[in-house]
Amino acid sequence: MSPQRQGFSLFEMLICIGFLSILLFISLPSMSSLSSNQRVSTQITEIRHALYLARDLAVTQGKVWKVCLVDVSSSCVKEGGKSLVVFRDDNNDHQLNNNESVKKTSDIKGVKIKLSASNRSYMRFKITGEALESGNFQVCSSDPNNPYGRQVIVYRSGRVRLSVDADNDGYHESSNGTVNCD
Repeated sequence: MSPQRQGFSLFEMLICIGFLSILLFISLPSMSSLSSNQRVSTQITEIRHALYLARDLAVTQGKVWKVCLVDVSSSCVKEGGKSLVVFRDDNNDHQLNNNESVKKTSDIKGVKIKLSASNRSYMRFKITGEALESGNFQVCSSDPNNPYGRQVIVYRSGRVRLSVDADNDGYHESSNGTVNCD
């Protein structure tokens, strides 16, 4: 009787490694796209929560609260912000100052955000829960090979909703058509 062979031969091991390398090479671009899309979705959730928080604070505290993208000088900007902030702008200078009450700050990483809100660089909620500006936050992947984008839409009534992919083509639509991240 011949002894029974156990394990893989060197040739079989090289074939398996080659096969796994090919699979990894094929799946890598889609994993990058998936990661990029997840960053957009995470930021959309952050913005929605910030808007809900500002609305709730305005109603419960009886004061106007502001949500905006702030740059390195802590000024509200329409795009290119470094973080998203919910604060009470007591002096109404559209800038986050040291003495103003801040309830939430979240960093912006791996995405581009553009605010379109009645030609303003911020969104405000009044004590009735209504928004003083209507508009949207458009969030796009910062990966130039991935044009994925979504929107958080705010109505004057204070209602907040997210864009949806109504036709299942992989791109979200807003009231103006497909969210364009070019």
